[in-house]
Amino acid sequence: MTILKNSGKKRKITSCKGYGPKEGKCKNKTVNPDKSPYCKNCAGSSFERQIGRLFEIQGYNVTYNIKVNSTQNDLFAQLKYGVLNTGILVECKWKFDENDTVNGQDVRKLYGSWDIYNNNNTGIKRAEKAFLITNAKFAPEAKEVAKGLNIELYTEFELIKNLLNFEPYLNQLVSEFERSHLKDHYIEVESVDGYPLSEEVELFINDMDNEAIVILGDYGTGKTSFCYKYCSDSAKKILNGEDAPLPILIQLRDYTKAVDMEQLITNFLVNKCQIPNGNLNTFLQMLEYGYIVLIFDGFDEIARRVDYATKYKVFTEICKFASESSKVIVTCRPNFFNHKDEFKEIFKDSPLYFEPNLKTVEFTEIRIGDLTKEQIENYILSYSKKITSQGFEVNDFINTIEEIHDLSDLIKRPVLLNVIVETVPKLLLEKQKTKINAASLYEKYTNFWIKREDQKGKTLIKSEQKMLFSQELAWKMYNNNVLSINYKDLPAEIKEYFDINSVDDIDHFSHDIKTCSFLNNDEEGNFKFIHKSFMEYFAAVYIVENLKEIKVATLDKLLGNSLISMEVGFFIRDLIKNNKIDKGKIIKFNKSKLDKFNDTTIKNLISLLSKTGYDVSSLLTSVSMIGGTDLSYCNFENLTFNNQSLLGVHFHSATLKKVSFINCQLTDNIFKNANLIDVKFEGCDLEMSDFSKAKIKGSTFVSSNLALSKFYETKIENSDFDSADMTEIEGNKSTQFLKCENLENTIGFPYTLVKNIYK
Repeated sequence: MTILKNSGKKRKITSCKGYGPKEGKCKNKTVNPDKSPYCKNCAGSSFERQIGRLFEIQGYNVTYNIKVNSTQNDLFAQLKYGVLNTGILVECKWKFDENDTVNGQDVRKLYGSWDIYNNNNTGIKRAEKAFLITNAKFAPEAKEVAKGLNIELYTEFELIKNLLNFEPYLNQLVSEFERSHLKDHYIEVESVDGYPLSEEVELFINDMDNEAIVILGDYGTGKTSFCYKYCSDSAKKILNGEDAPLPILIQLRDYTKAVDMEQLITNFLVNKCQIPNGNLNTFLQMLEYGYIVLIFDGFDEIARRVDYATKYKVFTEICKFASESSKVIVTCRPNFFNHKDEFKEIFKDSPLYFEPNLKTVEFTEIRIGDLTKEQIENYILSYSKKITSQGFEVNDFINTIEEIHDLSDLIKRPVLLNVIVETVPKLLLEKQKTKINAASLYEKYTNFWIKREDQKGKTLIKSEQKMLFSQELAWKMYNNNVLSINYKDLPAEIKEYFDINSVDDIDHFSHDIKTCSFLNNDEEGNFKFIHKSFMEYFAAVYIVENLKEIKVATLDKLLGNSLISMEVGFFIRDLIKNNKIDKGKIIKFNKSKLDKFNDTTIKNLISLLSKTGYDVSSLLTSVSMIGGTDLSYCNFENLTFNNQSLLGVHFHSATLKKVSFINCQLTDNIFKNANLIDVKFEGCDLEMSDFSKAKIKGSTFVSSNLALSKFYETKIENSDFDSADMTEIEGNKSTQFLKCENLENTIGFPYTLVKNIYK
């Protein structure tokens, strides 16, 4: 059985668990519970048994605890090959501190035991060699004495190298990491519990009661990068003679190329590790004794055609490598599983390989969290040389990112942060250093994303088709006002779009879309775009692409169901600016007779036209109610709105001249970056509205409710606030009230903003 449990720091064991005949009976205390669950005596016995098994793996017959006269020898290893016979007397020295040393006296003591042993044993029992083996280091004096007495000294790692020489592989791990961009730009990701992932894994490695963990993270959260960094760091430790398990990194995307998991590892030993006689049994013995940490990266990438049975089979294969002393790590995207029940079903009832009578394989679950602001800034600073060499200041670069719609949220994912850092300078140069818009950036890194998945060689659907399907799915979800689609409904969308009928093909295409697209899922199996802004971007692209070809008669089908939101409107405006559609096409639609269309289509046409810079004044007068219409970037003047509910009518970056709002409902409205000239708000409810970075001149807010509204970096000139409610409005040092009237007659004007009033 497999148990899934949350990560957490464990209480250290202080009582020796006992080894061999003392298992469960030893009353001694552990010396160093971080290093070993044993006392000094039991740790020594355990180490002797491990060394003996290393000889047995090589074909030696091993005898333990040989007593001769007054001496006791740890083990005698004998190898017979034809008429040849080799006998080795072995002394094992376990140290709780691997920086401790074996000295010359230990060598002399073994030499004396060797002499006594051979004086009492002749023929095939004779020891031609004597080995002194430790998990620590040898003092220089010990090496000199050993040379004179013909005794061979080995560290535990050196002995392992004689079995399977991993040194070329370890050097390769270090070299590959050092050559990659990660060397200078690696981000130490954290778990959702706030611990660095490296610390979580180190706790796991040192936890004697935990044999397996699964690291869960969505696309681009840094799972594979962490694996590369961890393997490189571990390889450096081993090559420097420090204590660390040998990291074996298996990319599960290669699973389809091997007959089974054992074949995959055998291929890995021969091809990746360059061990011509890569022996699986030797490998498994080393794993069982804790010499190896086996990392399976990309459980979600196991095959191009995957069903539940395949997922279960592969996971069962992985569980074969888990034992009491082994260490197994699996990484995976949560959205590889249709829902939480499938995730839990796969992570149980998996048989053990080494000791099938053990009751469980315990998989601890560790989830990767978002990047913090400090991590993001440090990452950007790591590119400071590159950014400044292209003529940009790092702080300006950070400010540019913060200004682009939803980008500050997206960069919490390492891969998107990397793409943004790589892409923004190029876009700035392409745009001749004008402001980058969101659509151009999203286009760049969605193309990057699709290309990245294609390069993995595990996708059935062509890049172009995948992008088009993402657009259509996003539009359907947006048009139906839903943020997710259940895994049970996704096959129907795929069947319709790709015009396929085979059940297997539908399943395989579904898997491809779910794992290689921009979707992830929650515990109930509801798939949604990895970030809401992806759905908004794809929906905007879908609208613009369809407007190119659509006829007036069918416009209601495209625009007649849901109102265009401010966020989708942002992307549409950017796409227009990027010449993805001739704005004359949109203007042509609005010159049609509006009574041909339903109310939603009319409002959306006005919203679209507002993104072109066209004056929409005449159109607004022909519509009785404009509630919910996104008028961001609109341009109109000389209009009066009386007693209207304008909820959901946003004026982000709009230019309004000589416009009057009398007794209107404008709660929670957005006037960010707007330009308001001679605008009259009289008796209006503007509570919780946002005027940040707006420029307001010659306007009035008489008897209007502005409570809890935001005025960050807002410049207000020659405006009248008589009897306005300004309770708990927010601003900063850049907020300016220049020559404004009747601020003393307002209700609740904050004391903290009094200094921002200039006469």
